Amino acid sequence: MHMQETRGSACPSRALGYNEDVTEIPGSRVRNNFSWEILRFILDGLSPIDLPALAVMDREEAHQFLLHYGYDLEDDEDRDVAWRIHIEAVAFIKRYFCPEGDGSGEALVLPVEIERPTDLRDLLVWASDRNGSERQAWSCALLRVMHTISHVNNTLRSEFFPEIKRQILDRFKQHVHQDGEGRLSLGRGPLSVPLLDIFYKEEKSRDSLILKLLHKPHNVAEIIHDRLGVKMVTPTRLDALLALRYLRQNHLIMFANVTPGRSRNTLVNLEHFRSLYEELTGGFKDLTEEGRDQRFLHLLQEHSLAGLDSRLENPFTSPDYRSIQFTVQQLVKVENPGYLRARRMRVHLEKYHLGPDLEGLLRELEGPQEERELRIFFPLEVQILDEENHRRSQEGAASHTDYKLRQLQAARQRVLGPLLRRERAGTPAPA
Repeated sequence: MHMQETRGSACPSRALGYNEDVTEIPGSRVRNNFSWEILRFILDGLSPIDLPALAVMDREEAHQFLLHYGYDLEDDEDRDVAWRIHIEAVAFIKRYFCPEGDGSGEALVLPVEIERPTDLRDLLVWASDRNGSERQAWSCALLRVMHTISHVNNTLRSEFFPEIKRQILDRFKQHVHQDGEGRLSLGRGPLSVPLLDIFYKEEKSRDSLILKLLHKPHNVAEIIHDRLGVKMVTPTRLDALLALRYLRQNHLIMFANVTPGRSRNTLVNLEHFRSLYEELTGGFKDLTEEGRDQRFLHLLQEHSLAGLDSRLENPFTSPDYRSIQFTVQQLVKVENPGYLRARRMRVHLEKYHLGPDLEGLLRELEGPQEERELRIFFPLEVQILDEENHRRSQEGAASHTDYKLRQLQAARQRVLGPLLRRERAGTPAPA
Protein backbone atom coordinates (compact mmCIF):
# COMPACT_ATOMS: atom_id res chain seq x y z
CA MET A 1 0.00 0.00 0.00
CA HIS A 2 1.42 3.36 -1.00
CA MET A 3 1.11 6.10 1.61
CA GLN A 4 1.55 9.65 0.38
CA GLU A 5 2.49 12.36 2.86
CA THR A 6 0.38 15.50 2.65
CA ARG A 7 2.59 18.56 2.82
CA GLY A 8 1.79 22.10 3.78
CA SER A 9 -0.52 21.29 6.67
CA ALA A 10 -0.09 23.44 9.76
CA CYS A 11 -1.99 21.01 11.94
CA PRO A 12 0.08 20.58 15.13
CA SER A 13 -1.48 17.21 15.91
CA ARG A 14 -0.07 15.69 12.75
CA ALA A 15 3.35 17.20 13.41
CA LEU A 16 3.41 15.63 16.87
CA GLY A 17 2.26 12.23 15.69
CA TYR A 18 -1.50 12.41 16.14
CA ASN A 19 -4.19 11.43 13.71
CA GLU A 20 -6.27 14.56 13.05
CA ASP A 21 -9.19 12.46 11.82
CA VAL A 22 -10.01 11.25 15.33
CA THR A 23 -13.35 12.63 16.52
CA GLU A 24 -13.18 14.02 20.03
CA ILE A 25 -16.10 13.04 22.26
CA PRO A 26 -16.64 15.33 25.25
CA GLY A 27 -15.74 13.65 28.54
CA SER A 28 -13.97 10.70 26.93
CA ARG A 29 -10.34 9.73 26.36
CA VAL A 30 -9.27 10.45 22.82
CA ARG A 31 -6.72 8.00 21.47
CA ASN A 32 -4.74 8.55 18.33
CA ASN A 33 -4.83 5.61 15.95
CA PHE A 34 -1.24 6.06 14.83
CA SER A 35 1.62 7.98 16.38
CA TRP A 36 3.34 8.57 13.06
CA GLU A 37 6.36 10.39 14.47
CA ILE A 38 7.07 7.67 17.03
CA LEU A 39 6.66 4.89 14.44
CA ARG A 40 9.07 6.73 12.16
CA PHE A 41 11.65 6.95 14.96
CA ILE A 42 11.34 3.20 15.58
CA LEU A 43 11.75 2.28 11.91
CA ASP A 44 14.55 4.78 11.22
CA GLY A 45 16.46 3.84 14.38
CA LEU A 46 16.61 7.40 15.66
CA SER A 47 17.22 8.47 19.25
CA PRO A 48 14.18 9.10 21.48
CA ILE A 49 16.03 12.22 22.63
CA ASP A 50 15.11 13.81 19.28
CA LEU A 51 11.39 12.99 19.45
CA PRO A 52 9.46 16.29 19.48
CA ALA A 53 6.59 14.96 21.61
CA LEU A 54 5.07 11.88 23.24
CA ALA A 55 1.63 10.41 22.64
CA VAL A 56 0.30 9.87 26.17
CA MET A 57 -3.29 10.86 26.80
CA ASP A 58 -3.71 10.78 30.61
CA ARG A 59 -2.17 9.65 33.91
CA GLU A 60 -3.35 6.06 33.48
CA GLU A 61 -1.63 5.76 30.13
CA ALA A 62 1.42 7.52 31.59
CA HIS A 63 1.47 4.94 34.40
CA GLN A 64 1.45 2.07 31.87
CA PHE A 65 4.18 3.77 29.86
CA LEU A 66 6.43 4.10 32.92
CA LEU A 67 5.60 0.60 34.14
CA HIS A 68 6.81 -0.99 30.91
CA TYR A 69 9.73 1.44 30.68
CA GLY A 70 10.87 0.00 33.99
CA TYR A 71 9.39 2.08 36.83
CA ASP A 72 6.25 1.07 38.71
CA LEU A 73 5.12 4.25 40.49
CA GLU A 74 2.89 2.16 42.77
CA ASP A 75 6.01 0.47 44.13
CA ASP A 76 7.69 2.52 46.87
CA GLU A 77 11.24 1.72 45.79
CA ASP A 78 10.59 2.37 42.09
CA ARG A 79 8.82 5.61 42.91
CA ASP A 80 11.73 6.81 45.06
CA VAL A 81 14.21 5.99 42.28
CA ALA A 82 12.09 7.86 39.72
CA TRP A 83 11.89 10.95 41.94
CA ARG A 84 15.66 10.88 42.50
CA ILE A 85 16.16 10.81 38.73
CA HIS A 86 13.80 13.78 38.41
CA ILE A 87 15.65 15.75 41.09
CA GLU A 88 19.02 15.08 39.43
CA ALA A 89 17.67 16.01 35.99
CA VAL A 90 16.27 19.31 37.30
CA ALA A 91 19.59 20.15 38.94
CA PHE A 92 21.49 19.22 35.75
CA ILE A 93 19.33 21.44 33.54
CA LYS A 94 19.53 24.38 35.93
CA ARG A 95 23.31 24.00 36.25
CA TYR A 96 24.22 23.53 32.58
CA PHE A 97 21.36 24.63 30.31
CA CYS A 98 19.58 27.50 32.03
CA PRO A 99 22.52 29.88 32.59
CA GLU A 100 23.76 32.07 29.76
CA GLY A 101 27.37 31.19 30.48
CA ASP A 102 27.69 29.05 27.34
CA GLY A 103 28.02 32.11 25.10
CA SER A 104 24.49 32.00 23.68
CA GLY A 105 23.32 35.05 25.62
CA GLU A 106 20.10 33.30 26.60
CA ALA A 107 19.22 32.70 30.25
CA LEU A 108 16.21 30.49 30.84
CA VAL A 109 14.12 29.73 33.91
CA LEU A 110 12.71 26.27 34.54
CA PRO A 111 8.97 26.60 35.30
CA VAL A 112 7.95 25.71 38.86
CA GLU A 113 5.36 23.13 37.75
CA ILE A 114 8.10 21.28 35.82
CA GLU A 115 10.60 21.53 38.64
CA ARG A 116 8.12 20.42 41.32
CA PRO A 117 5.22 18.47 39.75
CA THR A 118 2.75 16.85 42.10
CA ASP A 119 2.83 13.65 40.02
CA LEU A 120 5.63 12.50 37.72
CA ARG A 121 3.10 11.05 35.31
CA ASP A 122 1.95 14.58 34.49
CA LEU A 123 5.28 15.23 32.75
CA LEU A 124 4.47 12.56 30.16
CA VAL A 125 0.97 13.92 29.63
CA TRP A 126 2.28 17.49 29.28
CA ALA A 127 4.99 16.30 26.88
CA SER A 128 2.15 15.05 24.66
CA ASP A 129 0.31 18.39 24.43
CA ARG A 130 -0.79 19.15 20.89
CA ASN A 131 -0.43 22.92 21.11
CA GLY A 132 3.37 23.11 21.36
CA SER A 133 3.18 25.12 24.57
CA GLU A 134 6.12 26.17 26.74
CA ARG A 135 5.03 23.58 29.30
CA GLN A 136 5.14 20.90 26.60
CA ALA A 137 8.65 21.95 25.51
CA TRP A 138 9.98 22.01 29.09
CA SER A 139 8.41 18.62 29.86
CA CYS A 140 10.11 17.12 26.82
CA ALA A 141 13.41 18.73 27.80
CA LEU A 142 13.28 17.33 31.32
CA LEU A 143 12.24 13.86 30.15
CA ARG A 144 15.19 13.79 27.72
CA VAL A 145 17.60 14.33 30.60
CA MET A 146 15.73 11.89 32.87
CA HIS A 147 15.89 9.23 30.15
CA THR A 148 19.63 9.75 29.83
CA ILE A 149 20.19 9.54 33.60
CA SER A 150 18.15 6.34 33.74
CA HIS A 151 20.46 4.80 31.14
CA VAL A 152 23.55 5.95 33.02
CA ASN A 153 22.20 4.43 36.24
CA ASN A 154 21.31 1.08 34.77
CA THR A 155 23.95 0.52 32.13
CA LEU A 156 27.20 1.87 33.52
CA ARG A 157 26.83 0.78 37.13
CA SER A 158 29.32 -2.03 37.72
CA GLU A 159 30.73 -3.50 40.88
CA PHE A 160 33.62 -4.78 38.76
CA PHE A 161 34.78 -1.39 37.50
CA PRO A 162 37.62 -0.85 40.03
CA GLU A 163 39.11 -4.24 39.15
CA ILE A 164 38.59 -3.65 35.41
CA LYS A 165 40.36 -0.30 35.69
CA ARG A 166 43.26 -1.79 37.65
CA GLN A 167 43.84 -4.63 35.20
CA ILE A 168 43.72 -2.48 32.07
CA LEU A 169 45.75 0.52 33.23
CA ASP A 170 48.33 -1.50 35.16
CA ARG A 171 49.34 -3.24 31.92
CA PHE A 172 50.39 0.14 30.52
CA LYS A 173 51.96 1.42 33.71
CA GLN A 174 54.31 -1.59 33.82
CA HIS A 175 55.84 -0.50 30.50
CA VAL A 176 56.41 3.15 31.44
CA HIS A 177 59.81 3.82 33.01
CA GLN A 178 61.56 6.87 34.44
CA ASP A 179 65.30 7.36 34.54
CA GLY A 180 67.37 9.14 37.19
CA GLU A 181 66.79 12.52 35.51
CA GLY A 182 63.02 12.11 35.43
CA ARG A 183 62.76 11.31 31.70
CA LEU A 184 59.98 8.93 30.71
CA SER A 185 60.13 6.15 28.16
CA LEU A 186 57.85 3.46 26.83
CA GLY A 187 59.87 0.30 27.31
CA ARG A 188 63.60 -0.09 27.89
CA GLY A 189 66.57 -0.59 25.60
CA PRO A 190 67.51 0.69 22.12
CA LEU A 191 63.93 0.41 20.79
CA SER A 192 62.27 2.17 23.71
CA VAL A 193 60.22 5.24 22.83
CA PRO A 194 60.74 8.58 24.61
CA LEU A 195 57.68 10.07 26.28
CA LEU A 196 57.22 13.64 27.41
CA ASP A 197 54.18 12.70 29.48
CA ILE A 198 51.48 10.10 29.90
CA PHE A 199 47.96 10.65 31.23
CA TYR A 200 45.50 8.06 32.51
CA LYS A 201 41.78 8.71 32.34
CA GLU A 202 40.41 6.57 35.14
CA GLU A 203 36.74 7.60 35.02
CA LYS A 204 34.54 10.26 33.50
CA SER A 205 32.56 12.33 35.97
CA ARG A 206 28.85 11.62 36.15
CA ASP A 207 27.96 15.01 34.68
CA SER A 208 30.41 14.42 31.82
CA LEU A 209 28.76 11.09 31.05
CA ILE A 210 25.29 12.65 30.99
CA LEU A 211 26.44 15.57 28.86
CA LYS A 212 28.21 13.27 26.40
CA LEU A 213 25.10 11.11 26.01
CA LEU A 214 22.92 14.16 25.45
CA HIS A 215 24.92 15.15 22.40
CA LYS A 216 25.70 11.65 21.07
CA PRO A 217 23.53 10.82 18.03
CA HIS A 218 22.39 7.47 19.42
CA ASN A 219 22.21 8.34 23.13
CA VAL A 220 23.16 4.84 24.32
CA ALA A 221 25.11 4.59 27.56
CA GLU A 222 26.56 1.18 26.81
CA ILE A 223 28.65 2.57 23.93
CA ILE A 224 30.52 5.20 25.91
CA HIS A 225 34.04 4.40 24.77
CA ASP A 226 36.20 6.70 26.86
CA ARG A 227 35.47 5.90 30.48
CA LEU A 228 39.04 4.61 30.58
CA GLY A 229 41.82 6.12 28.52
CA VAL A 230 45.56 6.44 28.02
CA LYS A 231 47.09 9.53 26.42
CA MET A 232 50.77 9.54 25.44
CA VAL A 233 52.75 12.63 24.47
CA THR A 234 55.90 12.00 22.45
CA PRO A 235 58.59 14.47 21.32
CA THR A 236 57.89 14.01 17.58
CA ARG A 237 55.36 12.56 15.17
CA LEU A 238 57.80 9.78 14.39
CA ASP A 239 57.96 8.87 18.08
CA ALA A 240 54.14 8.76 18.14
CA LEU A 241 54.15 6.15 15.38
CA LEU A 242 56.92 4.22 17.12
CA ALA A 243 54.87 4.26 20.32
CA LEU A 244 51.96 2.73 18.40
CA ARG A 245 54.26 0.02 17.07
CA TYR A 246 55.54 -0.66 20.59
CA LEU A 247 51.97 -1.11 21.88
CA ARG A 248 51.26 -3.65 19.15
CA GLN A 249 54.52 -5.58 19.39
CA ASN A 250 54.24 -5.89 23.17
CA HIS A 251 50.55 -6.86 23.00
CA LEU A 252 49.40 -3.90 25.09
CA ILE A 253 46.71 -3.56 22.47
CA MET A 254 45.21 -6.42 20.47
CA PHE A 255 44.53 -5.25 16.91
CA ALA A 256 41.76 -7.84 16.51
CA ASN A 257 39.78 -6.05 19.24
CA VAL A 258 40.07 -2.51 17.86
CA THR A 259 36.56 -1.03 17.63
CA PRO A 260 35.62 -0.38 13.97
CA GLY A 261 34.81 3.23 13.16
CA ARG A 262 36.54 4.56 16.28
CA SER A 263 40.03 5.07 14.81
CA ARG A 264 41.38 8.38 13.57
CA ASN A 265 44.81 9.36 12.32
CA THR A 266 45.39 13.05 11.61
CA LEU A 267 49.02 13.01 12.74
CA VAL A 268 51.17 10.96 10.34
CA ASN A 269 50.98 9.71 6.79
CA LEU A 270 51.41 5.97 7.26
CA GLU A 271 51.95 5.22 3.57
CA HIS A 272 54.70 7.81 3.34
CA PHE A 273 56.32 6.34 6.44
CA ARG A 274 56.14 2.81 5.02
CA SER A 275 57.73 3.86 1.72
CA LEU A 276 60.52 5.62 3.57
CA TYR A 277 61.15 2.56 5.76
CA GLU A 278 61.39 0.23 2.77
CA GLU A 279 63.64 2.68 0.96
CA LEU A 280 66.08 3.08 3.84
CA THR A 281 66.19 -0.57 4.91
CA GLY A 282 66.07 -2.22 1.49
CA GLY A 283 69.80 -3.02 1.57
CA PHE A 284 69.76 -4.61 5.02
CA LYS A 285 67.74 -7.77 4.45
CA ASP A 286 70.31 -9.83 6.34
CA LEU A 287 69.70 -7.91 9.57
CA THR A 288 67.17 -8.94 12.19
CA GLU A 289 64.00 -6.89 12.46
CA GLU A 290 65.44 -5.13 15.50
CA GLY A 291 68.67 -4.44 13.60
CA ARG A 292 66.80 -2.99 10.61
CA ASP A 293 64.74 -0.82 12.93
CA GLN A 294 67.84 0.58 14.60
CA ARG A 295 69.47 1.25 11.23
CA PHE A 296 66.27 2.88 9.98
CA LEU A 297 66.05 5.21 12.96
CA HIS A 298 69.68 6.24 12.45
CA LEU A 299 69.19 7.01 8.73
CA LEU A 300 65.82 8.70 9.29
CA GLN A 301 67.49 11.66 10.97
CA GLU A 302 68.27 12.99 7.48
CA HIS A 303 64.62 12.83 6.40
CA SER A 304 61.31 14.19 7.66
CA LEU A 305 57.76 12.96 7.85
CA ALA A 306 55.47 15.09 5.72
CA GLY A 307 51.78 15.03 4.94
CA LEU A 308 48.98 14.83 7.45
CA ASP A 309 45.71 13.00 7.17
CA SER A 310 43.18 15.79 7.66
CA ARG A 311 40.07 13.67 8.29
CA LEU A 312 38.16 14.70 11.40
CA GLU A 313 35.50 12.32 12.72
CA ASN A 314 34.38 14.20 15.84
CA PRO A 315 32.49 17.42 14.96
CA PHE A 316 33.34 18.85 18.38
CA THR A 317 37.10 18.46 17.87
CA SER A 318 39.01 21.40 16.47
CA PRO A 319 40.84 20.82 13.14
CA ASP A 320 43.92 22.22 14.92
CA TYR A 321 44.05 19.12 17.12
CA ARG A 322 45.93 16.29 15.44
CA SER A 323 46.59 12.88 16.95
CA ILE A 324 46.47 9.14 16.58
CA GLN A 325 43.36 7.90 18.35
CA PHE A 326 41.54 4.59 18.54
CA THR A 327 39.42 2.46 20.86
CA VAL A 328 40.28 -1.12 21.70
CA GLN A 329 38.25 -3.64 23.65
CA GLN A 330 40.36 -5.15 26.43
CA LEU A 331 39.37 -8.56 27.81
CA VAL A 332 39.60 -8.72 31.59
CA LYS A 333 38.88 -11.56 33.98
CA VAL A 334 37.19 -11.01 37.33
CA GLU A 335 36.13 -13.42 40.03
CA ASN A 336 32.42 -14.17 40.11
CA PRO A 337 31.28 -12.79 43.50
CA GLY A 338 28.19 -15.02 43.58
CA TYR A 339 30.29 -18.14 43.13
CA LEU A 340 32.77 -17.02 45.80
CA ARG A 341 29.97 -16.34 48.30
CA ALA A 342 28.52 -19.78 47.66
CA ARG A 343 31.95 -21.40 48.18
CA ARG A 344 32.40 -19.60 51.50
CA MET A 345 28.92 -20.74 52.53
CA ARG A 346 29.82 -24.33 51.59
CA VAL A 347 32.99 -24.27 53.71
CA HIS A 348 31.01 -22.97 56.67
CA LEU A 349 28.07 -25.40 56.35
CA GLU A 350 30.21 -28.47 55.76
CA LYS A 351 31.02 -28.31 59.45
CA TYR A 352 27.39 -29.28 60.07
CA HIS A 353 27.25 -32.18 57.55
CA LEU A 354 25.37 -31.11 54.42
CA GLY A 355 22.15 -32.93 53.56
CA PRO A 356 21.03 -33.60 49.97
CA ASP A 357 18.64 -30.64 49.89
CA LEU A 358 21.27 -28.17 51.08
CA GLU A 359 23.86 -29.70 48.76
CA GLY A 360 21.55 -29.15 45.78
CA LEU A 361 20.93 -25.55 46.77
CA LEU A 362 24.65 -24.83 47.07
CA ARG A 363 25.34 -26.37 43.65
CA GLU A 364 22.67 -24.14 42.17
CA LEU A 365 24.20 -21.04 43.83
CA GLU A 366 27.72 -21.96 42.67
CA GLY A 367 26.60 -22.26 39.08
CA PRO A 368 28.40 -24.13 36.31
CA GLN A 369 32.17 -24.42 36.19
CA GLU A 370 32.63 -21.63 33.64
CA GLU A 371 30.99 -19.05 35.92
CA ARG A 372 33.74 -19.18 38.53
CA GLU A 373 35.49 -16.47 36.53
CA LEU A 374 33.74 -13.76 34.51
CA ARG A 375 35.29 -12.48 31.28
CA ILE A 376 34.37 -8.93 30.30
CA PHE A 377 35.30 -6.85 27.26
CA PHE A 378 35.79 -3.21 28.25
CA PRO A 379 36.67 -0.31 25.93
CA LEU A 380 39.88 1.68 26.31
CA GLU A 381 40.51 4.87 24.37
CA VAL A 382 44.16 5.37 23.35
CA GLN A 383 45.52 8.72 22.16
CA ILE A 384 49.08 9.39 20.95
CA LEU A 385 50.28 12.83 19.88
CA ASP A 386 53.47 14.79 19.59
CA GLU A 387 54.64 17.73 21.70
CA GLU A 388 53.56 20.37 19.20
CA ASN A 389 49.98 19.13 18.97
CA HIS A 390 49.77 18.57 22.72
CA ARG A 391 50.68 22.23 23.18
CA ARG A 392 48.04 23.24 20.64
CA SER A 393 45.46 21.15 22.47
CA GLN A 394 46.04 23.25 25.59
CA GLU A 395 45.28 26.57 23.94
CA GLY A 396 42.99 28.27 21.44
CA ALA A 397 40.27 26.48 19.51
CA ALA A 398 41.81 23.07 20.17
CA SER A 399 41.73 23.37 23.96
CA HIS A 400 39.69 20.96 26.03
CA THR A 401 37.77 23.91 27.48
CA ASP A 402 36.61 24.97 24.01
CA TYR A 403 35.80 21.37 23.15
CA LYS A 404 33.56 21.07 26.23
CA LEU A 405 31.89 24.39 25.39
CA ARG A 406 31.04 23.22 21.88
CA GLN A 407 29.73 19.97 23.35
CA LEU A 408 27.61 21.86 25.88
CA GLN A 409 26.14 24.15 23.22
CA ALA A 410 25.18 21.17 21.06
CA ALA A 411 23.57 19.32 23.99
CA ARG A 412 21.72 22.45 25.10
CA GLN A 413 20.34 22.97 21.60
CA ARG A 414 19.28 19.33 21.39
CA VAL A 415 17.49 19.28 24.75
CA LEU A 416 15.93 22.75 24.75
CA GLY A 417 15.61 23.31 20.99
CA PRO A 418 12.11 24.86 20.73
CA LEU A 419 12.67 26.95 23.86
CA LEU A 420 15.88 28.43 22.46
CA ARG A 421 14.27 29.21 19.12
CA ARG A 422 11.43 30.89 20.97
CA GLU A 423 13.89 33.04 22.93
CA ARG A 424 15.79 34.06 19.80
CA ALA A 425 12.60 35.02 18.02
CA GLY A 426 11.60 37.19 20.94
CA THR A 427 8.05 35.91 20.84
CA PRO A 428 6.05 34.85 23.88
CA ALA A 429 5.39 31.16 24.31
CA PRO A 430 1.86 29.98 23.56
CA ALA A 431 -0.29 29.69 26.63
